[in-house]
Amino acid sequence: MRKRATELNELEEGSNAIYLSTGLDRPHRHTNGCKPSKHDRTLLQDTPNMLVLVLLYMMQGVPLGLTMGAMPFLLQSKASYTQIGIFSVASYPYSFKLLWSPIVDSIYSLAFGRRKSWVVPIQLGSSVILLTSATWLAGRVESADVVSITALFFLLVLMAATQDIAVDGWALTLLARNNVGYASTCQTLGMNIGYFTSFTAFLALNDADFCNNYLRAVPYEEGILPLAGYLKFWGWFFVVITILIAVFKHETNFQPAVETDVKNPEETVSIGEAYRQLWEVVKLPAVRRFAVVLVTFRLGMLPAEQAAPLKLLEKGVSKEALAGLVLLEFPCELASAVLAGRWASSPTPFTPFMLGYKIRLVMAAAVTLVVYYFPSGASSLLSHPKPFLMLAVCGLLTSFTSTLMFTAMGSFFNRISDPGMGGAYLTLLNTIANMGVTLPKLAVFAFMDFFTVHTCMTATESEQMLSHIACTGSRNEGSNAHACGESGGQCVTLRDGFYPLSFGMIVIGALLGWHFSRTLPQLEAMPIHKWRAKVKRDT
Repeated sequence: MRKRATELNELEEGSNAIYLSTGLDRPHRHTNGCKPSKHDRTLLQDTPNMLVLVLLYMMQGVPLGLTMGAMPFLLQSKASYTQIGIFSVASYPYSFKLLWSPIVDSIYSLAFGRRKSWVVPIQLGSSVILLTSATWLAGRVESADVVSITALFFLLVLMAATQDIAVDGWALTLLARNNVGYASTCQTLGMNIGYFTSFTAFLALNDADFCNNYLRAVPYEEGILPLAGYLKFWGWFFVVITILIAVFKHETNFQPAVETDVKNPEETVSIGEAYRQLWEVVKLPAVRRFAVVLVTFRLGMLPAEQAAPLKLLEKGVSKEALAGLVLLEFPCELASAVLAGRWASSPTPFTPFMLGYKIRLVMAAAVTLVVYYFPSGASSLLSHPKPFLMLAVCGLLTSFTSTLMFTAMGSFFNRISDPGMGGAYLTLLNTIANMGVTLPKLAVFAFMDFFTVHTCMTATESEQMLSHIACTGSRNEGSNAHACGESGGQCVTLRDGFYPLSFGMIVIGALLGWHFSRTLPQLEAMPIHKWRAKVKRDT
């Protein structure tokens, strides 16, 4: 259960799925090193606005936690890895939100609020989907109707991705000029809370064994929190919060430090101009070099971080034990996130980024080995303390380094983003980064099935191999699959594709790390004008 918000927070993670620029003391975004102005506010004065941002990002994290975390776990025993990879298509809107971000930045009601014009209807629409489809979706999960489930979550993620564009832009004006660097902290905290709630907390409360052992005096066959009930809860939560924001939260105009130092990001631009701005940015040599890094830097650890939790469940490790482990880790993860955030908020953010990359790659190898040697059928933390301890250590280090890398990258995003483009520039960078998580995911699961070799063995003492009977589609050791079971045999795994795939990608990640160690310092040293595009405005 280690996928957490790693990709989401970068994604975002991903954001996996995580910017935590705490303690920024240098100019970022549109501050441009200017002296304090009358529009500056203290952190205490901006706390209510920060809480609004945390709440908005948390509501984005809820559908993402379900899509990238909980649903693959619920489908694990009912679908093949290739089908789980197909479900990952539901997260694609987060990787392609760049395509409609100019529309979000250009079409709005000034009277109601530029960002509220999108945030309010999107959140109300999400609440309607959650409330009306909750019972239907629970039935689709039981029947493993992957196509229908994927379509529904694709729509939910599409709406969350669109809201993310608006919220990223709102952060530029919601916080004071001197506090805008803390928007990434709000994003990290909010997304992590939403993701954790929809992934770890939901799976724990949905699991009958966990609830019977820790929360109930009388055991029941089902968990405390069914999927339908969870979706309905958030549907009503979205309704209440959205109404409060619509009625009581008013938008304010952008205030530059000096009247002529930066273009007002709230200035109206045409859709055509917005797309031209993005195209001019994409053509910048610095952005193109950076894009290669953003798309490829997670490849080395992606199989281990995405598939290891599912492989543990396949080995019979109880969901209850994994849920309990993650619940114990969560306070440590929050503390490590703050530490990582302060460390990464340095004048040279790619120094902690590369350190995090190396440790994270080592942890990917360690997690793969832990999964390989993990005892099958481990039912509790107390019965197998050493394996779970090793898993916890790997999980905490992966979480810390993921946050460190994400925060460092977010700090650099803040430095180079053009505030004159509103949230579009940040959306461009985040979109490119998200592609490195979502696009390879289907291939990862498909290759795991492709490299895995099953054979049909008789259940007799001689254990004869029935090579003429195929075992395709069977993932679990000892499972009876169609013709094999009818012939009195069992499907046995001769080669598990997860391990060669994971170690092979780790080797590729090491080679990429050597390339990054040369490229990133060069990008970091580039002057700010190398990251800014000059675009002729419509007249």
